[in-house]
Amino acid sequence: MFGENQDRLITIQCRVCGRWTAIRLDPDDFYRHVRDGVLVQRAFADRGGKPYLTAAERELFISAVCGSCYSLLCPSSELAYN
Repeated sequence: MFGENQDRLITIQCRVCGRWTAIRLDPDDFYRHVRDGVLVQRAFADRGGKPYLTAAERELFISAVCGSCYSLLCPSSELAYN
């Protein structure tokens, strides 16, 4: 738990581009998220509360959209929304 035993490798497919992403994580944290409904940002965090998965990896759990597709769909530039 808390990212101390990151020996589980899972794959998630992006629903936009279809690319598979492999993520290594702690199985106890995975079960806390899936079985117990703990939010992604809290389930995959170390004891200090800092997430050990990247923002793109966490987004795969939330929306099944990879980081590349998310950047295209939700650009950070304010000019993209004018």
